[in-house]
Amino acid sequence: MQKLYCYVDETGQDVKSEFFIVVAVVNDQDQNLLRDSLYKIESLTKIGKRKWHKSVIDNRKNYLNLLIKESICAGDVYFGHYNKPIPYFLPMLETLEKAILGKAKESYKAIVYVDGIDIKKANELTNALRVRKIKLELVKSRRDESEPLIRLADRWAGCIRASFLKDKDCLEILERAKNKKYIKEV
Repeated sequence: MQKLYCYVDETGQDVKSEFFIVVAVVNDQDQNLLRDSLYKIESLTKIGKRKWHKSVIDNRKNYLNLLIKESICAGDVYFGHYNKPIPYFLPMLETLEKAILGKAKESYKAIVYVDGIDIKKANELTNALRVRKIKLELVKSRRDESEPLIRLADRWAGCIRASFLKDKDCLEILERAKNKKYIKEV
């Protein structure tokens, strides 16, 4: 049975935002090897454990460019873009469903980690995904401070948001990632 690990972050809950973006990193690889690769990239690019909006612009770009170049998580990154107003829950549910089904083989089970989700919302999301026939073990909270795969989702969410706000560098990075099939829009 294929065991899928899914790490999720979002951007756009702020009142001023006109859209909502959800990023899901879904893979079935050895999670410790993947984490080690991400720690190495974080160290090389000097981005460290900082979130997208708290990191130096050049470090952000270097981090994403190196991920693409080294193919770390290539084909594992999915995102959804939704115009507001829209409830937080619906884009999260739709993006997760499409990302998991995009990576799943016939026999699978998924574990989903969402940045900062509370227990009540995690239970609601678990039930909603199961209603949609997603073979799910559980949805749990994970903080980006302790999980490099959540930080990866956070950084892609930040880049995607900036690209939709017409940031030239982020737009170029996102287009290159799409062309190389590193990232997929659902």
